[in-house]
Amino acid sequence: MKIYITKVENADFDEFLGEAMPLLTEERREKTANYKNESDKVTSAAAELLLAFAIDEQLMSGASLFTDREPDRGVTLRPVKWRKLTAGAPGIAYTITWSDKGKPVFAEPGAPYFSISHTDNLAVVVISDSPVGIDIEGKRAVSEAMIKKAFSESDAAWILSAEDEDLCQQRFLRAWTIKESYVKMLGESIFSGNMPDIFSEGEISANLLNKCAVVEETYDKYNIAAVRRV
Repeated sequence: MKIYITKVENADFDEFLGEAMPLLTEERREKTANYKNESDKVTSAAAELLLAFAIDEQLMSGASLFTDREPDRGVTLRPVKWRKLTAGAPGIAYTITWSDKGKPVFAEPGAPYFSISHTDNLAVVVISDSPVGIDIEGKRAVSEAMIKKAFSESDAAWILSAEDEDLCQQRFLRAWTIKESYVKMLGESIFSGNMPDIFSEGEISANLLNKCAVVEETYDKYNIAAVRRV
């Protein structure tokens, strides 16, 4: 898998959106326009432009999405300056459609799989040759009730057993981004319940790793996870 990230900073939002909106698919334009917060509009647009950039780079390079026999070893973030996203943007080389579960996919046979996520002023994209999901999250308010609702009894107990609030937040963000990526890979909701335990004694569970490859990264105090079916 390959992961791309862009940070939209020091930008004139109106100018960026004016350049970006005509380059988006109709569905992404509508979704972007529906956001109330300007920064959400910008990163929503940036996410699809980043996908177009990633696909164009992949097609031009002709390189495999896997680099060796252990394809997810050494996966790193590929930073892309946001100003590149509208400068000669190629548009997405494939047609985006939706699976029966509502997951966005490319319609063309043999096209790569992808997933996108955005938060605050950051957008991330992952492309892979098997179903994949990605999530990026920063520090957020959480409650015991939310943790128990979102995670299995075992994972919730591990998160809540942290000896202080900072460690609890770290555990929550790791668990949330991995689970969100997993269910996005499946095209489901994070509250769907269709999820193996994420952790076992503080390590990613063998049950999950038997089904998926998991990559974790941090960027500017944000947690990023990508999960790919193996």
